[in-house]
Amino acid sequence: MTTVSLRFRLVLSILCAIVVGSMSISARAADFSYDDWNVVLEKYVDDNGLVDYLGLAADRQELDRFVGQIETTGPKSDPDSFPTREHRLAYYINAYNAHVFSGVLDLGPDAKTVWGFTGTGLGFFVRMKVTVDGETMNLKSLEDNLIRKGFKDPRIHAALNCASVGCPKLPADAFVPERLDEQLDDEMTKFVNEERNCKIDAAAGTATLSKIFDWFREDFEEYEAAHGGGGLREYINRYRPAVSQLTADLKLGFSKYDKSLNRQ
Repeated sequence: MTTVSLRFRLVLSILCAIVVGSMSISARAADFSYDDWNVVLEKYVDDNGLVDYLGLAADRQELDRFVGQIETTGPKSDPDSFPTREHRLAYYINAYNAHVFSGVLDLGPDAKTVWGFTGTGLGFFVRMKVTVDGETMNLKSLEDNLIRKGFKDPRIHAALNCASVGCPKLPADAFVPERLDEQLDDEMTKFVNEERNCKIDAAAGTATLSKIFDWFREDFEEYEAAHGGGGLREYINRYRPAVSQLTADLKLGFSKYDKSLNRQ
């Protein structure tokens, strides 16, 4: 057999291995389905990201089934079904948002806010227990420990929804690993280009930002320090057009967070 033939067979073997490996990953990852969660979002989230909690309370079987799936299955118990970073991050974002939905229904679909009468949210985000992949935790630890620290991707702040009007608008479809980067870029772009989240007053020399940029400022600045050496202003500018950049002369401030329930 000639050297050329041997090389051809070697290349062919490598290509076959890559294709089979990719098919194997896809097959394993397909074991975890977001179908039920997509049904919930499509039925009960409108174009403004507001939720029909009353309707959902009367028709919650898909939500309960998806939450049950989250409670028993995940990247730790079944790593083969979550072979990439995108698979794992999509899982945790959807898990957070679904548990928030479930928590709102537990409060009662006529609830006015998840932040409690003190406005601290301790009852909902800290004392309320949720189960993710067989582990009991609270929403705050899910966000801070598993998502923020685990992935260090500030775009999650445009994807996680805490059932409040001040939150980013909830998209009406699930985050999925195959399109996660595109989805996260889209959501952050939409978020920073809403006037309620980034309002420039050129005459006053100010820019008023969502309180989210204040609460999680270190996440945005840490990312910029590792990707170009800027700060919060530079991170936001990544997602705004050239004609509406936050220039260095603008003084940054933060708006009051609207904690009322994001209900239709």
